[in-house]
Amino acid sequence: MAMTHTASPTQRMGWAFPACLLLVLAVLFALTPPYYGGDVAEYTAETVALATHASPDIRLADVDRTLQLAPYLGGPLGLLRQGMAAGDEKLYAAFMRGRDRKVYSIHALGYPALSVPPFKLLEGLGLPPFKAFQVVNYAAVFILGLALWRFFRSGPKAMFGVALFLGCAGILYLDWTSPECLSAACLLAGLLLFLCDAPIAAGLLGGVAGLQNPTLVFFFVFAPLLKLQLDYRAGLGLAANLRARLPRRAVAGLLLGAALYALPTLFSLATFGVPNVIAKYFTLPELVNATRLLSFFFDLNQGMILGIPGVAAALALWGWRSGPSLRRNGATLALCLLFTLALMLPSLAVPNWNSGAAGVMRYAFWASMPILLALLLRLKAQARWPAALVAGLVLAQAGAMWHASTYAYTRFSPLAKMALAWAPYQYHPEPEIFAERAGNNDDYIWPDKVYTYKEPGQVQKILFCPADARSDALLCGEGAVPGPDNHVVESTHGWRYIDGPVRCRPAAGQQNIHKEIFAIGQLCQIRLP
Repeated sequence: MAMTHTASPTQRMGWAFPACLLLVLAVLFALTPPYYGGDVAEYTAETVALATHASPDIRLADVDRTLQLAPYLGGPLGLLRQGMAAGDEKLYAAFMRGRDRKVYSIHALGYPALSVPPFKLLEGLGLPPFKAFQVVNYAAVFILGLALWRFFRSGPKAMFGVALFLGCAGILYLDWTSPECLSAACLLAGLLLFLCDAPIAAGLLGGVAGLQNPTLVFFFVFAPLLKLQLDYRAGLGLAANLRARLPRRAVAGLLLGAALYALPTLFSLATFGVPNVIAKYFTLPELVNATRLLSFFFDLNQGMILGIPGVAAALALWGWRSGPSLRRNGATLALCLLFTLALMLPSLAVPNWNSGAAGVMRYAFWASMPILLALLLRLKAQARWPAALVAGLVLAQAGAMWHASTYAYTRFSPLAKMALAWAPYQYHPEPEIFAERAGNNDDYIWPDKVYTYKEPGQVQKILFCPADARSDALLCGEGAVPGPDNHVVESTHGWRYIDGPVRCRPAAGQQNIHKEIFAIGQLCQIRLP
């Protein structure tokens, strides 16, 4: 009896798209060097250690080898080497001694482990070995392209999806020696494949995405929720829908991905005695507040809106029809927004809020993927895409990427400068962002300092801590205090802004209106890890 062969999606669509995507990525890879940003000292040293002796502990020889390959890391790695050689208990920044007294990075090993094979290959070929991080990032984008290919069943639409991912901050982090691109691409690819009934691959990608960013554990909650919501049939009832939409293969894929995700937790338990050493020692729950929540989404220097303005506008402006489609689209968008919120909330506790970034905050980049998914789902549902909307989307995202590439994370963005010039009494960034960008440095924020922004012809803006005993002298000089006629705006954790030049009065017989409700040192001072 003749057997009937059903062509797979790959066979039906041919190989033109993956070949084209691979060629484009190969050209980009060849033309661009790696960008040593983010947690570069940790990931380079970890990779060298794993490649040299197949164990994650970092030795003096590993530090020396890393410095030989990347001498511009002499600052952080020089301090690490000094502390290791002296046998110090507390080491530089994100390096710690484990329970065995050996030295480890606090960051998980997934990204460096994935980088080891290309590292050794490139080194053997006489090529820059730290381009290995680019190999991993580009491979993740290629996998995302294949997932988009399956999702759209169209090469051109899949290529548009890849371009859209790159235009939503992917291009900004594609060449970074840090895992943001890997996490974002694998998260989005995993969601697409889970919705396309490829749960084993989806689960593995969800696990890979979460190797470096623990909050991505929410993939294993929202992927099945989105699948259930999108394919739910009202007449079947909840139990029947669960069996139909989440069969054993789907559960197996989620469990497999969760097991992969759990590996860093097990390693941290074995090495440091806690499930997550970063959460234990390098987060501060008291930093979570509404100011940071708004900053995460809407800050004009590094907020999520800077990465996805066109996506957000397209979702808001696209025609919404009444009836079942409106309810279903609205429910999908609500789930995606809730997913983003779940990814975002733990990041509010990091003490280094104004951390190294390529325009858009690193956390905001991969946390925006569920919102991008909502737009991709709407595009898939349309046989013909609205030309004006797509054109506007492309222009908005291209403009956003250009804007994000024009400034460093220790400088105010062009948009922020416009706000400081045109709406100085309405724009008050999260204090750490203002302090570091006003001073053009990465030095946290200190209550015994006053931070000033002043440009010719613009309203001066000053950030200060009224709880600190030295603030009067810093603002007004000895023998004077700020008067009650200053335009004062309260910020978070006791910090306050003064808009305009400080108006001072003699201290004799005067009480600083800012001091009377504070105990010295009560606020502003946030302990550093």
